[in-house]
Amino acid sequence: MTLPWGEIITKGVLIALPALWPIIAMIILAVVIKFVYRLFELKRLARSGINDIDKMDGKTFEKYLESIFMKLGYRVERTKYVGDYGADLVVRKDGIKTIIQAKRYKKNVGVKAIQEAVAAKGYYECQKAMVVTNSIYTKQAINLARANGVELWDRNDLVKALLSAKDNISLKTLAETVAITDIPDEEQGIMHSDNICNICGEIVSEKVKQYCFDHSDRFAGKIYCFQHQKGVK
Repeated sequence: MTLPWGEIITKGVLIALPALWPIIAMIILAVVIKFVYRLFELKRLARSGINDIDKMDGKTFEKYLESIFMKLGYRVERTKYVGDYGADLVVRKDGIKTIIQAKRYKKNVGVKAIQEAVAAKGYYECQKAMVVTNSIYTKQAINLARANGVELWDRNDLVKALLSAKDNISLKTLAETVAITDIPDEEQGIMHSDNICNICGEIVSEKVKQYCFDHSDRFAGKIYCFQHQKGVK
């Protein structure tokens, strides 16, 4: 007696199903994991505010980075918007002075940004250079940065920094910090570089600061801590 094709196929599937079930289960699990991870990433990106950064202009992005690095424990100075010699921010932490080139891009960041960062590092007498973007870098830019010791923050690194900063400060306070940077320093009654050693970035006393200003012929109007005054001729 010959069985109908439909019955043959059904019996074949039932026989093979126990052997195929582990493979089917792994496929289903992989799909679920991918879906859950995607939801996690969307939530993570929304919490970081990276989508808002994508809509910013370059100047607003610089101000936003200033507030972020302040909350990460850096002392921050924003350079002139025009004629900045390739540096948008100069930050100090643990005695290390770093220039930061900010690139709020829709396209990939190329070698020009790395070249500007290298040039600015020498001009501002910094020990380190960094480029920060909301995008990603070209392979050539990555290679050039590696060869010149330039630290790169791409989109993922920026998200991590945003989340780290927001763990220590509310979104409202962060927004207020960005808004404050719109006020000229003279009106705020502060100077970003006030009372800071030009070499190590450490805070000096008013007495040391005044000493440097009183001997401007030697220190060229810059501030140096007592230790680094000795090295200035």
